[in-house]
Parts: sequence; structure tokens; C-alpha cells
Amino acid sequence: MSYADNHGTRIHYVVEGQGPDLVLIPGFAGTLDDWRDFGYAQSLVKSNRLILIDPRGRGDSDKPHDPGAYAMQHMVRDLVAVLDDLKIEKAHYFGYSMGAVIGFSIPFHAADRFHSLILGGAAYPFAEDDFRDDPLVVAIQQGLEQALAEAPERPMEAFVATLEKALGPYPPDRRARMLAGDARALIATARAMRQIKWPPAAEALPRVNLPCLLFAGEKDTFHAGAERCAALLPDAVFFTLEGLAHLEAYARSDRVLPLVRGFLDRVARHQFLH
Repeated sequence: MSYADNHGTRIHYVVEGQGPDLVLIPGFAGTLDDWRDFGYAQSLVKSNRLILIDPRGRGDSDKPHDPGAYAMQHMVRDLVAVLDDLKIEKAHYFGYSMGAVIGFSIPFHAADRFHSLILGGAAYPFAEDDFRDDPLVVAIQQGLEQALAEAPERPMEAFVATLEKALGPYPPDRRARMLAGDARALIATARAMRQIKWPPAAEALPRVNLPCLLFAGEKDTFHAGAERCAALLPDAVFFTLEGLAHLEAYARSDRVLPLVRGFLDRVARHQFLH
């Protein structure tokens, strides 16, 4: 296994393929294997060198239990640590859900290390309490805390059962990885996300000097916010995935990949269109 070190926190990553470098970061409880489960890696590896990363707190990366360890600057520095370990000066970035939230932080902490941002299923907060009171983030934190209190020896089992009741069954491999997750690390992440102090969107987003592709499912609660973000970003395009909710949009790589490939091709040709 390959690891990068960010001030004592080990970040696990895998490199596959040849071509322009593309970093992929999954959603809240996900690992780098999500990109294989949903078919992204198998397609993108044909044209890109993929840098698949387990975010801290997930997969084979270290899992601190202190919410302070999950501040956005640390999550972004994890990406930089991997790029440094591979001696990569700049890469493209693709994140979904929490991975996209991390992506929105890149311009503040490491804009010079990335060519472009692909951000799905998330929005930059337009009010200070957007993440603090976001129903999904709150439900995740409360669900994990309840599971830990009621079944301390197997909290992820209780948490996953709650998720499946609401969202439907997970594929067996993905369910097994979620059951192996660290509930305390995930709680720390949720708490950290609710405490982030974001610069005002109207000031921060117009200063982002990177081409961006944003997309969200039509039924995703983040859809309207993501569309507003694209309107404020100086070099961005937004796509709606009709009829899809948050997790459904992530799973439909057949609909997302043509958008991603087209965007990366335009960036490569320096012909990005607003």
C-alpha cells in the first residue's frame, strides 16, 4: 500500500493508468473503492492517471477522533501531501458530496496545485448555518451518535441499517466496507463540517481562478445551491441530472462520465466555455 504523510496523519492512495493526473475523492462515508463500484475508475483510467485517495477517517487512511483533525485545511493538505509524495506539480480534481465540499476549499488552501475542479452533489454554503443546520449532516451525526450509544460494540451495523431503511440496500461489497468504518471518526467529521467558517460566497466564489464543472441530481437537496455557485464562479458550467436524488446521481456514472470527459477535454484544449 502507498501512503503519504501529512504531519503525522497517514493518507492511503492508489495510482492507476496513464495520462493527465486526476484526483478522486468520495463522499462522506465512502472510500476510494466507491469509484470502482460505480464504474468511474474503469472508464477514466483509459485516458487519465487516477490518484484514488481514502480521505482521513476512512478506508486505510488514519482515523483521528478529534473533530479538529477534520478542518478543511487539513483535508486539502492531505491531497497536497499525496501530490508531493508522487512528485506531481498539478492535477485535476473530482469530488462528490463531501469530496466536493473539500473541493470548494481547494481555492483557499491549494489553488496552485490543481488545473480544474469537478464538484458533484454539494454546494458552497451561502449562509453561516448552511452546514451547521443541514438536515443530512445533522441526521448523519445524530444517527452515528445514537448507534454508538445503543450498540457501542457494533455502531456501524446499526448506522448502516438505518441508512438502508431510508435509502435502500447497499451492494454487498460497499456494505461490507461501510460496516468496517470507524463511527467515532465519522462523528468527528460531521462535527467538524458543522463548525467550518466559510468566507461569504458572494466574495469568495468570484475570485476562484479555476475552471469548474458542477453537477447535481434534480432531486438532490444541494441542487439549487450548486446551481447558484456555478452562477457566481467566473469559469464554471452546471449540469442537472434529471430525476435523480443525491446517491442516485453518484451511482449513475453512465450519465456523469460524458460530462466529465467533455469538461476535461475542453480544459486540456484551453477552450473552456462558460
